[in-house]
Amino acid sequence: MYESDEGSPRLKVRDLEHLAEQHRARLLAEGYDLSPVRGESRHLAGSFWAKAWMRNLSLCEAWGMNLAPGRTLLRHGCVLHAEIREGLIYALIAGPEVYEVRVSIAPPGEERVAALVASCRGKIDSLVSLLEGKLSESVLACLCDSSSGLLPAPDEWRMDCSCPDWGEPCAHAAAAIYAAGVLLDASPEALFLLRSFQAERLLQDAASLSPEGVYDAASLSSVFGVEIELPE
Repeated sequence: MYESDEGSPRLKVRDLEHLAEQHRARLLAEGYDLSPVRGESRHLAGSFWAKAWMRNLSLCEAWGMNLAPGRTLLRHGCVLHAEIREGLIYALIAGPEVYEVRVSIAPPGEERVAALVASCRGKIDSLVSLLEGKLSESVLACLCDSSSGLLPAPDEWRMDCSCPDWGEPCAHAAAAIYAAGVLLDASPEALFLLRSFQAERLLQDAASLSPEGVYDAASLSSVFGVEIELPE
């Protein structure tokens, strides 16, 4: 069973997809531009930063965050729309109604940023290697540390959902958080956008930068799957 909103009858899991499809069709008919997210694979993520995000959510669950209902909604097509903005995950989640979710994350403090920059100085040779997670174990451990790295700790989440559930997170916010991890599979750079953190700060002494500070366009294109032209 999926626990629906307070005062509403519980929805059976097999009904979630049908209900989500009804909501999706209505929103499209009303002119909404939707970017649905669905967890197709067993582990929900394949790339380095997406996997790191999911592992971090497992730690958040161990610390008391109830995120399991969000996985159910994600796997059954209830994330009708999700996007990552600066400092924010915005989503539309299907339940008995369509709920608007905003999950905000404050940027890391300057002291934390300074420590990260100092730990990584001269150890990350390109933006591509950073986004692909092809770094030394010590650097990855620093970046992924649950209390001092780039991934948010439980006390850094701020959640707002239009549903009547007072839980934090409610199932819809949890679904949005998991959807963000799926989005990182295709766009690892979105993690830095979400944390309001410029990835280039970790590359201050990187050998991959030319004297003018220009990255290799072909390498970046291979990461993002689109043709990128950098200005001269």
